[in-house]
Amino acid sequence: MRRIGLLVLALVFGLAALALAAGDPAKGGELAKGCACHKSKGDLDGMDAAALTAKMQAFKDGKGENKAMISIMKKQSDENMADLAAYYASLPKK
Repeated sequence: MRRIGLLVLALVFGLAALALAAGDPAKGGELAKGCACHKSKGDLDGMDAAALTAKMQAFKDGKGENKAMISIMKKQSDENMADLAAYYASLPKK
């Protein structure tokens, strides 16, 4: 019985973490107002949220050639990155 309780507890926490990782497209839309380059290009529109999150995390970790993106992403929280990814994933591809 104790194992079932632990399993249920782990499942609840796992689902809660998954919900947080999903991001809020509305919040992401507010954050994206400062993304002038990507807004005008539309190059992130419709991108898979997990792929975009991984890309942003790489910049945050200092990986990549684009020094501007590295600088911008180092200032972003994990929640902000999830929100931005959810927003761009919600847009139709151009």
